[in-house]
Amino acid sequence: MNVSPRRTPEETRTEILDVAWDLFRELGARTTIADIAERLGMSSANVYRFFPSKQALSEAICANQLGALIAAARAAGPASLSAPERLRATLMTLHQQMRDQMLNQSRVHEIVDVALREQWPAIEDFHHRCAEIVAQIVAAGQASGEFGSGDPGRLGMQALLACASIYHPTLIAQCPAPDVGSQAEEVVAFTLRALANGDPRHAGEEGAS
Repeated sequence: MNVSPRRTPEETRTEILDVAWDLFRELGARTTIADIAERLGMSSANVYRFFPSKQALSEAICANQLGALIAAARAAGPASLSAPERLRATLMTLHQQMRDQMLNQSRVHEIVDVALREQWPAIEDFHHRCAEIVAQIVAAGQASGEFGSGDPGRLGMQALLACASIYHPTLIAQCPAPDVGSQAEEVVAFTLRALANGDPRHAGEEGAS
């Protein structure tokens, strides 16, 4: 008789997250722990061993999915590309993946709305990590002479704010323009031109020195 190998706690936790994510995409916010347990073929009590509440599970799913989005954004802009190419690829990846979820998976929109309204920690962490990625690319572009002067962290945050309409989930869902892809390209191109000029507060500093 073949006996299935015993799963580790981490494997079980990952399976719970995967199944819960599938159900959230099907049922939205009304998904229950009982629904998840039934799909997994385990008791609700076993799910609660890993996640003490539906809120805790929901926040873990959010962190998991946003973490995957961050990983995709990092992978999209390898160091072998120029800084402008890296930043364009990073921002467009954020846009495309967030757009696909918000426009093609209406149930996901429900969960995102709750996360934003209740200010789940995963949302703030996602924004911070996006800012770090962009700031690193800006710093590299300054070192290569492709971007203008200024604090990389500040310029990175300004770049993200300029691109909010193409990667912020609520703005994407509320403005589903048919040519949203070309509009996103234009927003990114505008941002890259601004970064090439640097922080306007530094204008004339070199000539004055």
